[in-house]
Amino acid sequence: MQDHSSRLDAEKTPAWQSLIEPLARLAAPRQEPPSGPVAQGVEDDPGLFVPPAHRVRFLHAGLRRRNAPVLFYAVKVVLALGLPVLVWWGLAAAAQPVAGASGAAWLLGASVLGLQAPGLWLNRRIARRQRELFEAFPDAIDLVIVCMEAGLGLDAALERTAQDMALRSAALADELALLSAELRLGVARAQALRHLAQRTGVEEIRAFATLLVHTERLGTGVTDALRVHAQALRQQRERRAEEAAARLPVKLLFPLIFALFPALLVVLMGPALISLMRQLAPLVAG
Repeated sequence: MQDHSSRLDAEKTPAWQSLIEPLARLAAPRQEPPSGPVAQGVEDDPGLFVPPAHRVRFLHAGLRRRNAPVLFYAVKVVLALGLPVLVWWGLAAAAQPVAGASGAAWLLGASVLGLQAPGLWLNRRIARRQRELFEAFPDAIDLVIVCMEAGLGLDAALERTAQDMALRSAALADELALLSAELRLGVARAQALRHLAQRTGVEEIRAFATLLVHTERLGTGVTDALRVHAQALRQQRERRAEEAAARLPVKLLFPLIFALFPALLVVLMGPALISLMRQLAPLVAG
């Protein structure tokens, strides 16, 4: 029986994961007990050494494969060790051997860059995905309202919305499809909605889950509550767009000063300066 279970574990774990796992442990954070409830898919697993609080970030980025943390931290170690080697080889090929404080600074900078680059990529992926979820979520609520007014139940409306939202937002359609799958498997609706909020990390989706739980508990109308919530989300989306538009002139100021204005100055003042130099040249020579 033990041989059979060990053989099943070996089949579940890819061979390359066993090879890179020692590297990943060098950069992985220290395992700590979770301080609160964790999302579906990040429960304690003896085969995964990443704390649940860090594994939730991979769910926020849409990386649900269980070996994603292992690959991520292994890439951090490989880049931290490999980029200095590439820098050293490049400087040696350019006839500038690494020596002294400047060479050590180049190698240290390359190592720090390799160690921080995967984290920056993950943060950018999380921010882009959460923004996509936030912008598409009011439309999804409108579809849920239309489906419920057409006679479907809440679970069926969520499943149909997951199918129709694939063209608008693949990430949101995937999350709603996973929510519908949990409901079909018999998970309580409140728990499934809580998992949805924890997987996405979007505060508006968390408010949506809380709203549905409270309406089910209090017996109030779901469609009216969803309509008010969708309107509030749409207004919040408009405010964010207005804030981004208000910050645009400030963001364009420095590129205009350092990139566009010098070129305009040369184009506008260049002919006049050339003509003035031609007229002053004989006087200076005389």
